[in-house]
Amino acid sequence: MGRDNAFTASDVLVVAFAFALFALIRRLSRPEKGPLPPGPPGLPLLGNTFDIPKEQAWVAFRDLSSKYGDVVALNALGQTIVIVSSVEAAVDLLDKRSAIYSDRQASVLADMIGWTWNLAFKRYGDDWRRVRRLFWHHFQPNAVGQYRAVQQRDVRDLLRRLLEGPTDLDGEMKLTLTKTILTAVHGLPKEAVTSRYVDILTASEAGIAEAFSPGAFLVEFCPWLRHVPGWLPGTGWQRKVREWQGQSDAIREEPFRAAKEAMRRGEAEPSMLTDLLEKSREGELDEDAIKETTAVAFGAGTDTTAATLHAFVLAMILHPSVQQRAQAELAAIVGPERLPEHADRAALPYVDAMVKELLRWHNVAPLGVAHRCMREDEYRGWRIPESAIVMPNAWAILHDPETFPDPDEFRPERFLKDGRPNTDVLDPGSVAFGFGRRICPGQHFAEDALFIAIASLLHVFDFGRALDEHGRPIPVEVKMTSGFLSYVEDYKYSIRPRSAAAETLIRGEAVPA
Repeated sequence: MGRDNAFTASDVLVVAFAFALFALIRRLSRPEKGPLPPGPPGLPLLGNTFDIPKEQAWVAFRDLSSKYGDVVALNALGQTIVIVSSVEAAVDLLDKRSAIYSDRQASVLADMIGWTWNLAFKRYGDDWRRVRRLFWHHFQPNAVGQYRAVQQRDVRDLLRRLLEGPTDLDGEMKLTLTKTILTAVHGLPKEAVTSRYVDILTASEAGIAEAFSPGAFLVEFCPWLRHVPGWLPGTGWQRKVREWQGQSDAIREEPFRAAKEAMRRGEAEPSMLTDLLEKSREGELDEDAIKETTAVAFGAGTDTTAATLHAFVLAMILHPSVQQRAQAELAAIVGPERLPEHADRAALPYVDAMVKELLRWHNVAPLGVAHRCMREDEYRGWRIPESAIVMPNAWAILHDPETFPDPDEFRPERFLKDGRPNTDVLDPGSVAFGFGRRICPGQHFAEDALFIAIASLLHVFDFGRALDEHGRPIPVEVKMTSGFLSYVEDYKYSIRPRSAAAETLIRGEAVPA
């Protein structure tokens, strides 16, 4: 990051001194009821400010937990940060005590960017309950079945595009999931969903990944910095914020406007939006609530699922025996004359286990979204201060070798016993989608989307290493980007149809007898 985009260490020391001194005086003026959880010693006044890594923080936090335990406390300019790295502690605090751990920290950046409408960042209270209740009504387990036909339709379109020329695997997956979401949620005809929506989403997610990385922007710790004039040195970050604000507005406004126009022309399909607008005409809802709820589905349910599928293809390239075993199961159950359907899921335990292993192996949000302790609490004899930030290290939990031996290996059989689902193993979905009242309400929709995409892709395609100009396989390795959201870095790949019969299925033609 250039000099105009970040404060130097000297800037931090000057800016932080008064703030940290105030925090120290305030802390010393109130009686201590017990020690904080263990953690590394910090600098006077500054605490652990410089100990918070900006690159793959979840790995560094895992290393801290190896030294200090599964609950670690850090201090950044007077702000207590509690890192939780075991499912036991996460459940104890965030599930069982969700009444006091369901808030989000007030975020200056979220407010400046305009992301306060987003359910993931919204403060706990009546407004959050209103949006979540609307969202849950349309995405609860008994409701997601209505979207499976759209998911299946768009995945089959994806197969055809990949057959014609798989030049941009990641982009094609994003477009597929964008079409699904904007049809299911906004009622847009699939022909109306263009790459423009993908571009909006991709840029916005990249901004979120950077903006909400731990310790990335000092304004989160020193809110008054938002008022510093933009012409001063070290305020280049303000230009980024203005750009991200435009992207946030586009996610909320553009699909909504397009959907209302499609409804005016009589081209919209039945959807979550049409249902909510009907309720608004009855006086039950206002337009802002509808706009927020549908934007949450678009903003949260597309890019993260596409990123997970991108990681899936990488896993298949690195673990060809897993690919072959899944294909054998598909051949036995689905057969050569049709494509997979959601109804096949119960009869495809290995493919279903692949979904679980994928959620475990690759965490798009490795540190989840931080919770805020709403009042002082005590846990295992430690004091959790009011307003402490509590971060569940999902990556560390799902890569714990005690729970998942050889955690870097992609092994779906972890979740099977005698060929059937093993319910004694920790379900990665119970960690990857969050905890307590802040668990992602789109979990069931996402898992459905992952299943039908994985089953369909494996049924008709083989994935392997690409070849260089000399016909040699190009090496592939797992590399993850840093940030609040983490993606697998681009890799070279080869996709080819498994047979002539597979090509016929992809084109939607009848397979010759």
